[in-house]
Amino acid sequence: MIQIGICDDEPPLLQKMEEFVRDFCVQSHVFAVVRVFEKSRALFYEIEDGTCFDLLLLDIEMPDMGGMELAACVRNRLPEALVIFITSHLEYALDAYELSVFRYIPKADPDGRLLCALSDAVKRIEVQRQASYLIQNQSRIERIPLKNLLYIVHEGKNALFVTDLEEGQGGKTRSYKVRKSLQQVYGELGAAEFLFIDRGCIVNLSQIMSVREKDCILRDGTKLAVSQNRMQELKARLLEFWKWHL
Repeated sequence: MIQIGICDDEPPLLQKMEEFVRDFCVQSHVFAVVRVFEKSRALFYEIEDGTCFDLLLLDIEMPDMGGMELAACVRNRLPEALVIFITSHLEYALDAYELSVFRYIPKADPDGRLLCALSDAVKRIEVQRQASYLIQNQSRIERIPLKNLLYIVHEGKNALFVTDLEEGQGGKTRSYKVRKSLQQVYGELGAAEFLFIDRGCIVNLSQIMSVREKDCILRDGTKLAVSQNRMQELKARLLEFWKWHL
């Protein structure tokens, strides 16, 4: 299921956009939940409260909170969400590019371009989901791209997921706690790039820069201890991974 949000402060255009998106989903056999917002602040608060959107269609010029500001917040809270700007203000195209906006569509001629944009967005989301892990707890539900997952460690009755995704503007990275065993998480990951290096730690091979003595060193400088009986397998798997991916 794909979560889609549409935000425009002009009700007639918002209704037209919603109908277009729903028709696309039906014709393309895409299972989606489509939600509409007349006020950008309402969408902002939904995201702040933990609602996860895969795709957002935004106007830029809105009175309570501009689309550019909203897109910046989306990039912070939902880094994998795709944003499509539908606007009559073409002068913002460069700023939209800098925010890694997926598409920029003029309101004067939306239908053909929007159809292509929606089709491309759905394909991108499907690819992302094939290479991500769903984090779900009492406070949030979020998909973590496997490429951003550094390692997972055992912490009490929880599995602690450590990522390189930034938390706000302070440079602090995000981590997530899920009430699961590491063995359960390892089975759910189902990806060849993850390996137990100790009974209490699973590492992402794509994040390892080197192996030194009893440790492996990650790209961000993190040093993780490798148990003696796992070291040989780690080196063999790492060499094989580098052979095919570097």
